[in-house]
Amino acid sequence: MKQRDFKTFWDIEQETTWRISVLFVLLLVLYFVPIYIAWLFIQLILQVRQSIGNNEPSFTFFGISTVFILVIAGLAAIVHWRYSNKNVVSKILALLGANTPDPNDRYHSVFQNIVDEITTAAGSIHVERYIIPTGAMNAFALADVGGRMVVGVTEGLLSRCTREELQGVMAHEVAHIVSRDCLQTTTICSLFGIYSEALAHINKTAISARPVALPIFEDERPRQVAASAVASLPLLLLLFVTDQLGQLLNMFISREKEYRADANAAKYSRNPIALARALYKIATHWRGAGYGGEYLAPIFILRPEFSQLDEQESIIATLFSTHPPLAKRLQVLLDMAHASMEQLSQELQHDRKIKTETEVVIPQVHVHAQHNGTWEGPFTLPQLQTFDWLRPETKIRLPDSEETFDAGDIPAINAFFQKQEQPIWKIKRLCPDCREWLVLQEYEGLYIWRCAYCSGILVDIKKLPRIIVRKEKGFSERVQRIARLMYEEAKKKHPKFNIILGSPHPRSCPKCGKPMIHKFYSYAYHVEIDECSYCHVVWFDKDELEILQCLIEMGESA
Repeated sequence: MKQRDFKTFWDIEQETTWRISVLFVLLLVLYFVPIYIAWLFIQLILQVRQSIGNNEPSFTFFGISTVFILVIAGLAAIVHWRYSNKNVVSKILALLGANTPDPNDRYHSVFQNIVDEITTAAGSIHVERYIIPTGAMNAFALADVGGRMVVGVTEGLLSRCTREELQGVMAHEVAHIVSRDCLQTTTICSLFGIYSEALAHINKTAISARPVALPIFEDERPRQVAASAVASLPLLLLLFVTDQLGQLLNMFISREKEYRADANAAKYSRNPIALARALYKIATHWRGAGYGGEYLAPIFILRPEFSQLDEQESIIATLFSTHPPLAKRLQVLLDMAHASMEQLSQELQHDRKIKTETEVVIPQVHVHAQHNGTWEGPFTLPQLQTFDWLRPETKIRLPDSEETFDAGDIPAINAFFQKQEQPIWKIKRLCPDCREWLVLQEYEGLYIWRCAYCSGILVDIKKLPRIIVRKEKGFSERVQRIARLMYEEAKKKHPKFNIILGSPHPRSCPKCGKPMIHKFYSYAYHVEIDECSYCHVVWFDKDELEILQCLIEMGESA
């Protein structure tokens, strides 16, 4: 009888339980060995002192003291295990800076719907959803012994993948949860990975922090820098130790789990080639190296930092690498879809040219509105939305016409009335120039505030990375021409360039009313913006946000 070459759910359950048990034993050994060696060293010192006093030395390798050391090591391992696994999912999410999906973001809503579809196909399991606000492309899954299960993606993946590709990625992460591979991986990361990641953040902050020195104390600056470097040495040593221990624990993460998750993802989504396209996109883009999460690599669909070891199939790679070779994963998925690597490459040939949109000037409809018995206006339809007194029964008429009708009869205004009871539509923001209420408008899948009079735009700083990473919007030739001129200007060297721009009359923040800082967006992109350092919002004049997006896409294309 031919021996089966696949693993049942019972096999996977037994393997996971066995590996987690061995992990605890390894943790016990990691505590026992240094304590035991320290005790032997103490005994050696005592033996030397006794021999000097002509006393009969007593030195034993194993005895009753060994039992006490084993008990102490066991208690330390239990405390470490319990503390590390307590709220481990929340700790990792905090380190990654992950947030729950924004209900007012169209891209986030699509992500929610996809997870609902995949979890239903996987047996109606309940998982939490999170999004990391970075332009990197990656996805992750987490689970703990308390039954909490989490899947997440980065903004970059959410913006660059098609719906089918995102389905494949989510099916892969849900497969990790169903097979309980995710619990084992999260447990391993909880023991040393989260500490390595936290220490890396602390060490990065300590190294990047430059002491502020006054001119009269300029001679003290080298000493302060040296002192900072010396102070960071213990952190570097601790980081090295935890990193090595984490690498040791990676031996318990089997590469097979990725193949199993890929196969189950194809079963849930019924589209293996979509997952292959997504993996190829992730591999050829920034995965998050340097942003954070390198020490939590096992939880991601691909390691954030490229490792040559992952692309090898040697014994060393099998032992210490958590992810199998990408080419082999792609080939397995393509074989399922009866496709070739050449077909995949052809499908993923992306045009690096910037998307061009024809600038269409739509004539604005102007109307008069009746308020307190008098006719006011003319106003455009977006301008009507800025008035608190506008009601569905408010009388409207066209210029040079005596015929009147209700505001609710206009489809665009009626849609506004239907939405205005939603919480986000009740938020009021005042244009810093026109002193009129801003109008909520959808832009790149999320909501921004636009002035109906000067076309200025107000954006929350936290939402700005989402807008920049998305390429749904095209740009007119006029915007591209302006961006091209600014791009060429930015490449010139300006030794006295100052990012802060002086302003005799700074604008007032539309949110809090405090003075805003007039500045360039960055040293690379010379788009003038006004930023509030108190409530973290940015004001763009007309076309400036589009110019910034176009500039960034030009930089990526170059």
